[in-house]
This record gives sequence, structure tokens and C-alpha cells, in this order.
Amino acid sequence: MTNRFDGIIFDIDGTVARGKKVLPGVLDTLAELHRREIRFAFFTNDNSNTISFWIDRLAGMGIDATAKEVLTSALIAAEATAQLHAGRKILPVGNIGLIEALKAKNLTLLDFEEADQAEVVVMGRDPNFDQNRLNTVCQAIWNGAEFIATNYDPKVPTPGGFVPGTGAMIKAVAYATGHDPLVTGKPSPWSGEMAMKILGCVAERGAVIGDQLGTDIAMGNNAGLFSILVLTGVTTQEQADAALNEMKPDLVLSDVNHLIKWMDRQF
Repeated sequence: MTNRFDGIIFDIDGTVARGKKVLPGVLDTLAELHRREIRFAFFTNDNSNTISFWIDRLAGMGIDATAKEVLTSALIAAEATAQLHAGRKILPVGNIGLIEALKAKNLTLLDFEEADQAEVVVMGRDPNFDQNRLNTVCQAIWNGAEFIATNYDPKVPTPGGFVPGTGAMIKAVAYATGHDPLVTGKPSPWSGEMAMKILGCVAERGAVIGDQLGTDIAMGNNAGLFSILVLTGVTTQEQADAALNEMKPDLVLSDVNHLIKWMDRQF
């Protein structure tokens, strides 16, 4: 049987999992993709947690993934920073996932006591973000530091509902300084480029599957990937029907479990 795709990028929360539980049918679908030798990887806009965290989280749900098969917005921000600002002094604002990703690129990282020396601010979701930290980051940018952000997601799902996400903190700095950051996570061109690298295939033979129009689907469309929306997360069919062209999915499925059946109907 001829495969429609050579590689597929899966969003995690709302697409293959809900919290720590894998969604019904996902394991069978991944097993069939593996049997057909279709490569797949996982991409989350989370920037707080490390790659090892996500490997363990997926493994706990029965999904085996290697470090080369997991992509986070922290990794993309680190890659962009290394390409654009190698050799410059970086002020990292975020959690362990972002710090680890930046350190892996051998960048010169500053402590907050050295913030007045910052040439670049790289910001993600910071658990210690408060008025003092807001002022420190703003002062660095007012003094001329470049501003890079992992993503603009406004909220993060929790078992009890939602908590403010990275975007709320980024917006506070952008509003105060009057400087919009270079945002490197989904749906930016940086994220699409990294998705293609991790898949190792041309865009025409790749796909992205996710539950959010403004991140997963927009990234896929920007990168030239076939974009598939699943209705197991935050987006409804009505919202998909009303989406603007840049966020319009090529295909809508009720869940990941219907992917193989759809693929088989293409031939």
C-alpha cells in the first residue's frame, strides 16, 4: 500500500493525550503508522519542562519516544537564539525546560543580578514572574536588549481548568516596553522549519495533527504541511468551518483514531 505521508507531527495535549491519559485509539494508530514505516514525532508549545520530562510523560501513557522525536517551543527558541545571537549575552526568563535548551546550545547565559549586561532576553513561562521580575526584564529591553519569546499561548490546561500561560507574561513585557518579541514557537516559521527537520521529509509528504487552529494548523499551513484538525481538544467543528484561510485545516477528524481509515480511502 502506498503511504499518503512519510512523516507526521503530532501535538500532544488534546490530540494524543488529555493530561496524563492517552486518548482512545491513539496507541493502535501509532502502532499502525510504525508498521507502515511512517515516521512520527511529537511537538508541544510547552517551554517549562525538559525533553526527558516529556519522554517520561509519553512513556507513562504507553508511547515510546526518543529525544529526537520530541520537540518543544523551548528547543526552537534556543535554536533561533543560537542562529541569530551566537556570542551575545543572554538573559533567560523561564523554567528549567528553557534553561536546559539554551545551555545545550552553549550560549552565554546571565543571572538576574547581571541583567544590566543583557544583549538578548529569551522569555518563556516563568514560575517566579512577579512585579520585580517584570521590571528587570523591561529594563533590559529598554536598555537595548533584543526580545525573543517561546510562544504566545494565553492559558494552560490543568485538571481544574486553566492557569495563565506564557503569553500572559510575554504580553505584559511587550505592552510595558512597546517592543513585540520574535516569537519562535507554534505557529512561527521557525517552528515549521524545525518540524520539517525532525520529520526528515519534504513538506508535500508531511502532515501535522493538532487540536488548535491558531498554533497547530496555522504552523502546518505556514510550513506547507498537510494540516489535520482533531476535535478532541479545544476546537469545535463550527470554529473550524469559520476559520480564516491561514488557520483552515485541510482535514477535520473527530479523533486520531480515524486517521488510518482516512489514509486508506485515499488510494
